[in-house]
Amino acid sequence: MIQEDLISIGEAASILGVSLDTLRRWDKSGKLTSVKSEGGHRRYYRSQVELYLNDLFGLAKNWVLLGAELPSKFYCANSAVFQTRLTRMQDLLGEVKELALIFPLIVAVAGEIGNNSFDHNLGNWPDVPGIFFAYDIHKGSAVLADRGLGILTTLKRVKPELDSDARALKVAFTEIVSGRAPENRGNGLKFVRKITAENSIGLLFQTGNAELILAKDSSALDMRVSSEPFRGCLALITF
Repeated sequence: MIQEDLISIGEAASILGVSLDTLRRWDKSGKLTSVKSEGGHRRYYRSQVELYLNDLFGLAKNWVLLGAELPSKFYCANSAVFQTRLTRMQDLLGEVKELALIFPLIVAVAGEIGNNSFDHNLGNWPDVPGIFFAYDIHKGSAVLADRGLGILTTLKRVKPELDSDARALKVAFTEIVSGRAPENRGNGLKFVRKITAENSIGLLFQTGNAELILAKDSSALDMRVSSEPFRGCLALITF
């Protein structure tokens, strides 16, 4: 790396959307290390800062698993912020010629998952309200996550017989669930499954200790047990 790659701690904090104190803690823990200038000041390699931001799924997973601090650019505190950023993603996807036929569907999938997080946790966020939402157009991926109640707790309101995250996740993606709002809005996940089955859009969705993979152009449900359970939801959309 060349000297010109080095940036100040203030510039690194601005790029990441975190405080100076947060960067100092990350440096101390080894999460994102700095180098010391001749004057003893912390400096960061720009490429390392950008690489940290590019690991969108890793950032989201650390947030739901460990409560790690999020870069502000990826945090949507309310649905209005989410809709604004979703519209921005739609505009960017619309400029990609190869996605001309499916970009509205990609936006629809992300919109359903994000809206579910806000609808199902309305007034009941266990700790941090809002969602993680980030995307990388060049890599063909979008990531959403929340630290909410999770699918099992949500569906047990109308289906109290559910007794596992796996069963609840399967119901969410395959069955029409009746009930008062906002519970019935979760039926949008059936719409998500239909879109992925008919288009080149893939989805990995985890809640609790259950993980569901929907491959592109396939209606098959690949259910797995996760080795890293957490409360809330985590989704990776690929296109």
